[in-house]
Amino acid sequence: MSSSLEKNKYWKSLEELNNSPESIKAKHDEFLEGVVDKFDSSKLSGMSRRKFLAVLSASAAIATTACTDYRDKGEIIPYNKRPEEILPGETNYYASTCTDCSLACGILIKTREGRPIKIDGNPDHPINKGKICAKGQASILSLYDPERLKEPKFGNQNITWEEADSKIITALNNAVQNGKQIAFFTEKLFSPTTKKVIDEFVKKYPTAKVYSYSLISDKNRRDAWFETYGSSDLPSIKWNEAEIILSLDSDFLGVEGNFIENMRLFSEKREVVKKLDLNRLYVAEGRLSATGMMADYRIRVAPNQQLEFIYSIINELSNANVITVNSIIKSLVSNYSIEKFGSKEKINNLLKDLSSNKGKSIIYAGDTLSKEVHIAVNYLNELLGASNLYDWKNINTNSQLSSSKEIEELISNINSKNVEVVIHFDSNPVYTLPSSFGYKEALKNVSTVITLTESENETSVAGNFTLPINHMLESWGDASTRNNIYSTQQPVINPIFNSRQKESIILTWINQKYDVNNFKDFLYNNFNEIIYKRLKPLVDLKLFWQTTLHDGVVKLEGSSTPKVFNVSSLTKLRMPASSNKFTLHLTESFLIGDGRFANNGWLQETPHPVTKVTWDNYAAISPKFAKELNVEMNDLIEISHNDKSVSLPVLVQPGMSDTTINVELGYGRTNAGDVGNEVGFNLIPLIGKDLSLIIENVSVKKVEGKYKLASTQEHHSLDDTFVKDLHRVRKIIQEGTLKEYRKNPKFFHEQEDELVSITREHEYKGVKWAMAIDLNKCTSCSACITSCNVENNIPVVGKDQVLVGREMQWMRIDRYYSGTSEDPIVSNQPMLCQHCDNAPCENVCPVNATNHSEDGLNQMVYNRCVGTRYCSNNCPYKVRRYNFFNFRDHFEDAYYENNLTSMLNNPEVTVRSRGVMEKCTFCIQRIMEVRSNAIRDGKPLNGNDVKTACQVACPTNAISFGDANDINSEIAKLRKHELSYHVLEELNVKPNVTYIAKLRNTHSEDLI
Repeated sequence: MSSSLEKNKYWKSLEELNNSPESIKAKHDEFLEGVVDKFDSSKLSGMSRRKFLAVLSASAAIATTACTDYRDKGEIIPYNKRPEEILPGETNYYASTCTDCSLACGILIKTREGRPIKIDGNPDHPINKGKICAKGQASILSLYDPERLKEPKFGNQNITWEEADSKIITALNNAVQNGKQIAFFTEKLFSPTTKKVIDEFVKKYPTAKVYSYSLISDKNRRDAWFETYGSSDLPSIKWNEAEIILSLDSDFLGVEGNFIENMRLFSEKREVVKKLDLNRLYVAEGRLSATGMMADYRIRVAPNQQLEFIYSIINELSNANVITVNSIIKSLVSNYSIEKFGSKEKINNLLKDLSSNKGKSIIYAGDTLSKEVHIAVNYLNELLGASNLYDWKNINTNSQLSSSKEIEELISNINSKNVEVVIHFDSNPVYTLPSSFGYKEALKNVSTVITLTESENETSVAGNFTLPINHMLESWGDASTRNNIYSTQQPVINPIFNSRQKESIILTWINQKYDVNNFKDFLYNNFNEIIYKRLKPLVDLKLFWQTTLHDGVVKLEGSSTPKVFNVSSLTKLRMPASSNKFTLHLTESFLIGDGRFANNGWLQETPHPVTKVTWDNYAAISPKFAKELNVEMNDLIEISHNDKSVSLPVLVQPGMSDTTINVELGYGRTNAGDVGNEVGFNLIPLIGKDLSLIIENVSVKKVEGKYKLASTQEHHSLDDTFVKDLHRVRKIIQEGTLKEYRKNPKFFHEQEDELVSITREHEYKGVKWAMAIDLNKCTSCSACITSCNVENNIPVVGKDQVLVGREMQWMRIDRYYSGTSEDPIVSNQPMLCQHCDNAPCENVCPVNATNHSEDGLNQMVYNRCVGTRYCSNNCPYKVRRYNFFNFRDHFEDAYYENNLTSMLNNPEVTVRSRGVMEKCTFCIQRIMEVRSNAIRDGKPLNGNDVKTACQVACPTNAISFGDANDINSEIAKLRKHELSYHVLEELNVKPNVTYIAKLRNTHSEDLI
């Protein structure tokens, strides 16, 4: 056992660290509340009966029906004339593009009998390479959302499409004739064909003007890049070649940039099994982010102090003659010292690493930081030779966003009644624009307000025309976020409701008539112009188009020469403003984005990667700050700025800056749907017209009341009150330093005792399934959790059930702290059923509902289970989940038994009923599919052919699965590696999930 391990105590929360009565009680109580015979909706706190039904309806119905739709190939064929590629019981996959955010990841859509049931990444896509985030996977739930708009509306009345088109075309023509503006309001656009459709619309209606706004954007980064390099198109970063990374309040491994690609490339330099060439990550931030949890060194720096921090680094490196700075910069930075930030040892290590790794180190600032910070960072990167890490062949193309001034001018024109028509093109500015703009009130001065949206939102209810648009799985389209990549989008199911493609709606107004194929034809013709004629392939256009649809992506030749730094941009820099007051840092929600996924129960119920809170946002503050305010978790505070105030609950977060309040955006919606309405608190009203998400000099005070946050962190805890230093005795977390490992690769196992069984061990002949999880790569992104939810029909239970420990996810990611509450080290550990060879759960089941298979699986027979829960009591890993209610049998008037929600579920996985225990199955349905294919083909079963849902989803490839008896398999090699260990191995339950211990790349053996 390493010296660094022996002196680190691990704790899950501040309550556990301080031995609070609540924490002690939670460890003693296996189940927080008893089971009642009948569900009583009156006991739900803060959740309406209707909302409870909505939460359950989206995820709890068994797949009993089949859809008769399938991918449209240009002609609708009745299902009694089955298309050739559709076989009952057989899976089909179609390549497409995820358009739920601006990353435009390539996806593979799994369909059964014509209905989409699973979304995974497209392995042929050069950016995400087969991986996709939790939001992209959960988006399939929105396809089958019963609250989607079903018909066009004028006010609250349904109208026909013909009526809507006629009235809107008349309004558009009148606006042009009267010389009045038509405002076309969009979010960030990444489809070249959609942009062309909008250009055609402006040509048709010359008084139209396009406005583009996104609540979350990288506008400051791009503006700074334009100042320093003369272009707003950003080169990609070669994260897999960087030796030293300094992140300034950037969650590039969480939600910023193309985080899926970032995680994949970053993890390539965290490969401890095949090579030991590890990068070193420094993170300077005021909050605790997913990136901060991965840091080798973490420095607490408030977001409003980042400019001073980067000036201090420049000054220190200049004084050490590591870099030669411009005279403009010299005068700015000369008075700043880095000693005020963090421990002296950390700072010295940072400066030493930057000095000795010129050309191999990079500094990366967060999207929310000011343009000045980005300019200073660009300059320092230039001096350190970081341009070597810019990928000039892979350029992230820009979609221009409107400035704050342009939006103010629009609203001024509206208030002056110079705007007759406003079109909200799949955008929701009434919610996402700060209330200081007065946009909602201004819309009352517009005679025709049109909203194109999938579901009702805050903007649609403020207008008069609401037009239902297709889900992305029902749509044609394309995307290009890089200069050398073009991806396609194709429908895999016909529109479920009477909705239309959003671009098709615009083309109808341009052409004055509707054609169901108008956008498909427009897309095809544009593909010919911008791709086919550019590449000049040897095949004809139609064949090349079909090939592109099949692959989902076309790779183009990237060409861009390195840019020269513009020294004159340094004149834009300023002296940092000093402030000792509190700073509010607003950030994108890790799970529901800017609020667009608020009505998705799977995402709402996924624990936050850092705090493990579900169904809410909160004000995260440091323990010291909490002590000053005399508040604790669940107390309410009021944050005020510019005569606006918001009250919300406190979460005391270790590792926070003492002057920073971090709140995630996207919550507090009023027209998201029954699931998303009134979940959390809306902080957007506090944002000023400068649109900065870093708000300085806010006022904070404690107010009366409590608000219970549903955090899962201390659920399923072990009672450690009778065992001193349980974390080491039971070896739950194993980690050390790279230096220790290089010195002695076997240091993890030096003090282990040999485990001897008193009985003869069972010998597994043939295949034996096992899993390995590399803790060096896991970023706690939760893609595995969502993938498991979708694959295995796991229900959403709602906040009140989470509060009493009844969440149903088969996989959880435990987060442990060590060190101090002010400066903690964070460790993450995915936890699922370990499929133990000597499984304690099997011995206590009175009906043999849980038993062992011949290939090493701990399996559940749902029809046998009588719900004694003995197995859960006897499981040392606490990974079994019990169905306290049969959600389908409660409230017969609910809509979760209708055909629409039935279409969501995976027909290969049984939906469990009340009184039944469930847990991870190692995706037995996937194992059986591969096995049956092998039998059909007359081939032996190859364990490498089986990919579990969590394994496929993991962006960093941290999860491996296969046949442990195959000595040449990856899983067999991982199980024998020096860094491999099993959780609670001393119990001799012989788990089949192996963990690869985490190594921290610090300068000494101490975990700093």
